[in-house]
Amino acid sequence: MVNNGQKYPIKDDICTLNDVADYLKLSEKTVLRMVHGKKIPCAKVGGQWRFMRSVIDDWLLAKMKVIPRGDLSRLIAENAGVVPLSRLIHRDLITLEIKPGIKEDVLSQLVEPFVKNGIIPDGAEFFRRLVSREHMASTAIGKGVAIPHIRHPEENPAGGPLLGIGVCREGTDFDSFDGQKTYLFFLLYTDSELVHLRVMGKLAALLHDEKTVSRLITAQKEEDIIKIILHSEYSG
Repeated sequence: MVNNGQKYPIKDDICTLNDVADYLKLSEKTVLRMVHGKKIPCAKVGGQWRFMRSVIDDWLLAKMKVIPRGDLSRLIAENAGVVPLSRLIHRDLITLEIKPGIKEDVLSQLVEPFVKNGIIPDGAEFFRRLVSREHMASTAIGKGVAIPHIRHPEENPAGGPLLGIGVCREGTDFDSFDGQKTYLFFLLYTDSELVHLRVMGKLAALLHDEKTVSRLITAQKEEDIIKIILHSEYSG
């Protein structure tokens, strides 16, 4: 980002309304209208709108990239509501007994089923990118939930979208902004920026319901996870 001709240091990821307006070459009023219309990712902190530069970069890239690969990806790209989340979830990618530990330990357990089932040919590289994304900012979204993903989905091998799900019964420190332990993990795998953002939006809507989150955390079988998500999608 640039402000008064000076570049921000890479470590400065939190931006103001003025910063983002300068970056996007728009007026503050235009950006504010986008904020109120929920057309740009942001959060209100202390009565002021704040943005994450890395998230804005991802969002902007998604605006420019609109041709995902694969039939399921194309359906989601053309109509965000036509494909339910339950279509992206497979029993073999659900891990109900994630062991607590440092982030790398948890991410390794989430990646393992993707490698075991031949979905990701280079598990080490995918794992490295997941860790790199976590170093930028935690993917824990609060209330016991995290959605790990790599920063640039188009760097994934062709495939997806798929959701791996992990449940940590004891909870683990995943650097959540609310300071609470994280119990439920959704590992998003897609090679499309547009599909990535649309699935993230669907996940956010699903996980807004604390009862659904609680039921997922206490699910006893992989099939129960899928049934809970199906019920939530079709009853909401």
